[in-house]
Amino acid sequence: MKKITLFVSLLALTLSIKQLNAQTKVEDALKFKNDQYDFGKISFGKPATYTIEITNISKDTITLITARPGCGCTTPNFKANQKMGPGQMTEVQITFNGSAMGLFSRYTDLEFSGGLKKQTKFTGEGVAITNNTPTAPVLNNTSTTH
Repeated sequence: MKKITLFVSLLALTLSIKQLNAQTKVEDALKFKNDQYDFGKISFGKPATYTIEITNISKDTITLITARPGCGCTTPNFKANQKMGPGQMTEVQITFNGSAMGLFSRYTDLEFSGGLKKQTKFTGEGVAITNNTPTAPVLNNTSTTH
């Protein structure tokens, strides 16, 4: 039993180190703009979109393989298997369907060649926005004449 526990612990440590190395490598190879995006307040039920810019800062060609949203309320728009040579940029457009009332945060995982991965995040607050403007209260004007 002790051997199994030791083996599982070593395996978990090895996987953690590999994941840490992959995270370090993605930042060394790619530069991201808007990978942590804040919508601020958005109208509940109305889609909102933003764009993640990805620039290849390495000396090698890197391929954007896929973009996987964390839920069905998020839709990434990108060109699958997009190759980026050194210095080249590509974009991933993220659309949120606006289905959250109150504070929200959602994720999209980007996968690249060479085992590179990047988790992006957007946040915001869904609010009820109405077109009705408040009206002034009606005062009860009761005057007495003598």
